[in-house]
Amino acid sequence: LQHKIKVRFSENELGFGGKTFARGSLIITRSDNKANPDFDKTLTQIANEMGRQLYASPTSFADKLTDFGSQYVHVIKPKKVAMLQGEGTSSLNYGALWHFFETQLKYPITSINTNDIGNIQWSNYDVLVLPEGSYKSILNEDAFKTLEAWINNGGEVIAIGNALTAFEGKEGFDLVSNIDKKAEKENDSLGNMIPYAQRELESTKHFITGGIYKVTIDNTHPLAFGYGDTYFSLKRSGDSYSFLKEGYNVGYIKEPESVSGFSGETAKAALKNSIVFAEAKKGKGSVVYMVDDVSFRSFWQNGKLFLANAVFFVN
Repeated sequence: LQHKIKVRFSENELGFGGKTFARGSLIITRSDNKANPDFDKTLTQIANEMGRQLYASPTSFADKLTDFGSQYVHVIKPKKVAMLQGEGTSSLNYGALWHFFETQLKYPITSINTNDIGNIQWSNYDVLVLPEGSYKSILNEDAFKTLEAWINNGGEVIAIGNALTAFEGKEGFDLVSNIDKKAEKENDSLGNMIPYAQRELESTKHFITGGIYKVTIDNTHPLAFGYGDTYFSLKRSGDSYSFLKEGYNVGYIKEPESVSGFSGETAKAALKNSIVFAEAKKGKGSVVYMVDDVSFRSFWQNGKLFLANAVFFVN
């Protein structure tokens, strides 16, 4: 995209020259790039640099499955991406996300200070990334209404970790917590009845401080292109949200299965029937929910493709 090469992707599998290519495969045609005099040289150079093999097809008609001209083949548009930073956001999460886009993808983004959220020219951006943070004071009633209008007009939000609380319970966003608030209050009121010697041990039941969980993936959704039918997610909190009723439940946990790390029994039980990745459609736009940090300290490599897919394939 940065070399002005027009790229398409397929929502369905492709079949050419006796080979089958998975959903999310990229299609680059000569006819789309007639105006680029260095098309062959540039494309070959990029493929070599990225360690990617190019496959040639003499025709746009498939042996089977999807043709290049199908309704399931879409142009990838260069997206203008903004990300919030500053007061109220996690500098650790922001830094890992910034490094992913700017250094690893080499795809420039615009960082916007949370103090300037009231001055954003929303029409300048296609995607807004909300790193982990507390957004209650940042997204006040007026700011949230403006953000919602932008989403309805085609904008896309990628909310990560506890940034999801900005949309929890809000009409039209299809996000409901799995945690029983009433039961939580009742438990809190009984806290002083727990003997001193058991207090610390009892409290650990409600926390996940670093557990790896097996997640079921719907890899027919663009957010999960390139993945198998399972993914292992690093959970650092007990945050749990119900399946979306109207949206797409892309990654989810039916029966909590921790393969490593520590999880308190109450927090683990609350993960039953919960989302990890989901997309809620809103007007012409959408909100992508990522309950867990997919780029934790920039070392959780297998989650980063979800970010790229969210930007370039979703909505």
